[in-house]
Amino acid sequence: MTCALMSDLALARALLRLYKLAMIAGRPGVTDHLLRALEELARSEPACEPILDQAYLWGLGARVGVAQPRMPGSGTQ
Repeated sequence: MTCALMSDLALARALLRLYKLAMIAGRPGVTDHLLRALEELARSEPACEPILDQAYLWGLGARVGVAQPRMPGSGTQ
């Protein structure tokens, strides 16, 4: 694994965490921007696609009312 790939994967994981926190906080404008950033990252680095898939699934679950696990340190349940 190259250094650039590891960096892209770390960035994708960080964006996913922020996306989840924004979803929990009810910030749709923020989630839209974070999802776009994940999409762009996955376009440039296919190894990030599974992380983008997780974001899509998380967002889909939130839209249909499926309970999402609490993020550590988020202060919400």
